[in-house]
Formats: sequence, structure tokens, C-alpha cells
Amino acid sequence: MKKTIYTFLVGLAAIVMFESFDLKSLGKQQDGSNPGFTGSPGDSLKNCTVCHGGNAVTLPNWITSDVPAEGFEPGETYTIRARNISIGHTRFGFSVSPQAIDGKQLGTLIVTDPARTQLNGNGKYITYKTQGVFGTDSAVWLFNWVAPTEVNEVTFYGAFNSNHDGHKGGDLTTLSTLTLYKKGFTSIKENGFGLNLNVFPNPSQDVLNISLKAASSENVNLTIYNLKGEQVWLGSNRNATNLQEKIELTNWPQGIYFLQVQQGNNKLIEKLVITQ
Repeated sequence: MKKTIYTFLVGLAAIVMFESFDLKSLGKQQDGSNPGFTGSPGDSLKNCTVCHGGNAVTLPNWITSDVPAEGFEPGETYTIRARNISIGHTRFGFSVSPQAIDGKQLGTLIVTDPARTQLNGNGKYITYKTQGVFGTDSAVWLFNWVAPTEVNEVTFYGAFNSNHDGHKGGDLTTLSTLTLYKKGFTSIKENGFGLNLNVFPNPSQDVLNISLKAASSENVNLTIYNLKGEQVWLGSNRNATNLQEKIELTNWPQGIYFLQVQQGNNKLIEKLVITQ
């Protein structure tokens, strides 16, 4: 009899533990993304695909702000908008973080919609809550950000996931970034000795497009280096008047690269992020 009762109690305890674990896991999946999966260099380029599978695509303008064109004022508060669009889907998630290239948090995130969003990772990331996942074809989340005082440039990294029934399988993952500049600061591209440089998409996965227009007709040299300073691609003596370059990235290791544009004694550097 004692053995039967003992066996019953052990079995009951196992069921309770399993159900508790299952409910906890389910809640964890629905109640926000874990910290460290925005696809940023500081997050080792990890994103939603680590858990949900599939491949991530990169799209612009999924993160926007009300920062004026002249730039942000240190210490001022701005509204950031994150949107997830996927026709036919009804469940949407996101994780966004303002970071330096080394992963350091830049500025302060503030929750303005506590029913639908929350902070995690000691305030470094903002993500959805259970009530913030629902939508038809899209979902939008708003939050505030206090601009930092110590830097001139801030990039918001965001990873977005959507599906049609709340379960893994058929999920779509999208990465997007937003770069903001301090008021009065001119970015490297804008200091580019009369060059109009556009590199897209960035981060890139399959292909990198380089569009370059220059006031001077003098030829330019394009060089891409990895973080070790090794030259991995060279395009020399190109006409800079209206240059269009397409680089296939299929066999490129993911990571951080730098595009150097040189015209005469002038140099222009653009940071690249390659994902796979």
C-alpha cells in the first residue's frame, strides 16, 4: 500500500512539474523575446531564427522615429515606432535595442504602453507582451527613448517575427535598423568630399548594392575589409560619376566589414553588416 501511494505521489509530482514547465515555457514564448536576439553585431547577429527557424530577410523602415532631420538633442525624449507587417498573419513579435557596434546600450528605453510592451535585459531591449502580439496583417508598438549624451550616432537594431496561429512553423523573421545622428553632427557619408554613397541593404544577406555619384569624374577605388583589416574585395579605377555595383555575398562569412571609397587623397568609410 505504501509503495502504491509513493508511486502515485511521484507520478503526480512529475505531472505537476511538467505542466508547470510547459506553462512557463509557453508564457515565455508569448510574453516577449529573450534578450540578445535583435540581429545586432553586439548580439552576435543572433535573431528570431535561432528559435523559430527559417531565414531572416532585411527590410528598411520597420523602425521609425520622430527625431527631426537635423538630429537628436542629448537628453531629450523621442518616440520610436516599431512595426511588423505580414499579410495573412495574426501573431506578431519584436525586439528592439539601441546599441553601439560593441553592443553597448545607447540612451534609455521607456515603456509607454505597459499592456503591450516591456523591457528586459536590464532595460537594454524592448519587446512585446502577451497582449501585444495580436493583429491582422500587421502590428505596431510605440515607446520612448531618451537620447544619450556621449555619442554622435545611434543605431536601433530590431528583429521581428510573425506567424498565423501562434505556433512555430511558417514563421517569418525580418530584420531592420534605424540610425540616428546627434544634432550638429555630420556622418561619415555626409563628409564624403562630394560623394553621394548609398549601400543597401545594410545589414545584407545575399547581395550588397553600392550606388555612388560624385561631383568629380576622377576614378574611385572601392575596397572591402574584414575586422582583421584583411582585404576581401576590390573594385579599382571605377568611374564615380554614376557607379552601380552589385556584390554577391553567398559565400561570405557573417560579420562586420568596412567599405572604403578612395578618390585621390580622400577616403570615405562605410560600416557593413553581413548576415547569413
